[in-house]
Amino acid sequence: MTALEIADLTDIDTFDLAFQGPGLLAVSGSGSGADALRRAAAQIGTPYSWGGGSPSGPSTGFCDGTNGYLNGRCSASSTVGFDCSSLAQYAYWPSLHLPRTAAAQYGATSDRPVSRQDLKVGDLLFWSHGGSGSIYHVALYAGDGNVLQAPRTGRDVEVAPMTSAMPDRDYYGATRP
Repeated sequence: MTALEIADLTDIDTFDLAFQGPGLLAVSGSGSGADALRRAAAQIGTPYSWGGGSPSGPSTGFCDGTNGYLNGRCSASSTVGFDCSSLAQYAYWPSLHLPRTAAAQYGATSDRPVSRQDLKVGDLLFWSHGGSGSIYHVALYAGDGNVLQAPRTGRDVEVAPMTSAMPDRDYYGATRP
């Protein structure tokens, strides 16, 4: 699936989603998860920037010798955007002050795990190369098997199927902030 198509969804738990073209994801409902997803959805189309973003919004990032490069050049230091964890942090701020990195966000919310069958809009989903110390990506659950994420350098904040957002074998788990 290359594009999210959600149409005529009504009364799914406490939220409704409708895809309305590039860059728009209408989120109705109430509660911290719906509010966080609504705040993050306003950033669809914003560029990914390694180390960029804060609770205040998108900002330039940095390159660390491995991350933030595009075609051999440091892209992050000249790209205003979010990385995955700053997008999650921005989404929940100011009602919840999540830490800055994906691994720290997992650590701060791991006492509230959620199974795949019980996911709700706004839950945080994590991917790892092996264990909580190797978490490398976080995304917000957007409903109907999709996530809202800042995927990687050269891409923009997007809605994508959960099963292809990152390698499925790396899926580590979900939490409810």
